[in-house]
Amino acid sequence: MSSYHTIIVGAGSAGCVLAGRLGEDRDKRILVLEAGGNDSHYLLSVPLGVAKVWNNEKFNWSYKTEPEPATANRNIYIPRGKVVGGSSSINMMAYVRGHRDDYDRWQRNGLDGWSYAHVLPYFRRAECFEDGENLYRGGNGPLHVHRGRAVDPVNDAFLGAAPELGYAVNDDYNGVEQSGFARAQFTSRAGRRCSASVAYLRPALARGNVTLVTRAHVIRILMEGTRAVGVEYVRNGRRVEVRADAEVILAGGAINSPQLLMLSGIGPAAHLEKAGVAARVDLAAVGQNHQDHPAVRIAYDLAVPSKVSAQLRLDRLALSMARAWCFGTGFASEPPSGMTAFFKSDAGQPIPDLQLFCVNAALRANEWFPGWRAPAPDGFSMRVCHLRPEGRGSIELASNDPFVAPRIRTNFLSTPADRLALRESIKFARSIAASGAFKGLSGVETAPGPTVRSDAEIDAYISQTVDTIYHPLGACRMGSDDGSVVDMQFRVRGTEALRVVDASVMPDLVGGNINAAVIMVAEKASDVIRGLPPLPASDPAQVGEKQRFS
Repeated sequence: MSSYHTIIVGAGSAGCVLAGRLGEDRDKRILVLEAGGNDSHYLLSVPLGVAKVWNNEKFNWSYKTEPEPATANRNIYIPRGKVVGGSSSINMMAYVRGHRDDYDRWQRNGLDGWSYAHVLPYFRRAECFEDGENLYRGGNGPLHVHRGRAVDPVNDAFLGAAPELGYAVNDDYNGVEQSGFARAQFTSRAGRRCSASVAYLRPALARGNVTLVTRAHVIRILMEGTRAVGVEYVRNGRRVEVRADAEVILAGGAINSPQLLMLSGIGPAAHLEKAGVAARVDLAAVGQNHQDHPAVRIAYDLAVPSKVSAQLRLDRLALSMARAWCFGTGFASEPPSGMTAFFKSDAGQPIPDLQLFCVNAALRANEWFPGWRAPAPDGFSMRVCHLRPEGRGSIELASNDPFVAPRIRTNFLSTPADRLALRESIKFARSIAASGAFKGLSGVETAPGPTVRSDAEIDAYISQTVDTIYHPLGACRMGSDDGSVVDMQFRVRGTEALRVVDASVMPDLVGGNINAAVIMVAEKASDVIRGLPPLPASDPAQVGEKQRFS
């Protein structure tokens, strides 16, 4: 049996950060196991390639939820990266930290040391922002971040609508204030995706003390009593066992980590026994508290020819992809969703509870060429997600077979407040399209359509179409209470030498795309694991800088 100091299960966002930071201790041999393949495919590097990898099972676990009555008994698709870099290799590259109050709420709810002042230094350490370093942004970190640069009439109209609706155009929603309309920020460098693999793992592998094994599906944690001593994985049909001298760290992600704990006998004893797994540690909270951002779409015909559709003509697209691959410039070097907004479902909300993405393309945009395939109708769309839903779901074993996907329940739309927020989001998106800024651009509403007007009709549309915006977390909740799965040092309760560090430990949802927060959590965890003192807390609001968080 091969032996390493530390075994990291999963080369997703958190796993790559951990490999990069823990690997700075050159005397430690670290093994990283990834169920997917390498991230060398050009579609994973060129930003526009996301349109082709999002539903590709070569790079994706392609999970689906269980049918639920509130969502019209549909199986809702949940893509998760099954490739080196994890979901940071297949996502839209959006860089959103969330609202400062998200982390202050964590602190208020018992996560001492996780206030905004405590996490801001880790966001800054991770980041290299295009404007350089300031009190909020990092300038020397491995993760490169820039604003979207795409030029399009839809983008201009979107920003122009902000003042009509009582919102400002926000130059940096990751800085002083989140609220407002803005150009989205992305994790890319020189026209290429800057995934966690690019930023953290590849430099770690180059140092020589970190080993990566791909297509290694971990099926159980090896335990001696309650101590984790290694893992067993399957690769090319062969079972392999490896030993960890120090500890095993699960970084498989929001769905895979709770599943692996349960497959290894760590979880709710009654559920494990029902699934045919012998319970080793009865830990009731494993798989509970699962959360995600529910989202709805609204779409319009475009009254002028679409710049995106023109670029999707096959010959032009091929040249754009080649230009982006070779030089990091041009149409394909920018993600397809370039604008965002943070706003409130009603004036009584203390902070923005909705996020909107405006896409300057039709919902069903496609490649085309005369005589081969027609282009999609010219259009644009908006997608709005509820940032802090009340509904809580679960992840449970469907089988004791590690190759069978777990059962995922979201409990979307399970409370009146959750239904109200998405209903109001549809109305707000319509007000954007009806604004003076969109005059001459916005055509017929194609989804949900002009006949869907009453609250009941809007609610029915939401029930039939709501999906996830792919931000799952929470099923291995971190906390100081005995009911949490991991303690404040990320150690799995009731075990030794076993930690979880990924989105599953986050106690609740933050206000925005979660990848930046996952990277921050892993950065902070790496100091805990290495026994280093935390970075000094820093909050610019406490040193006299004018603030307005609303």
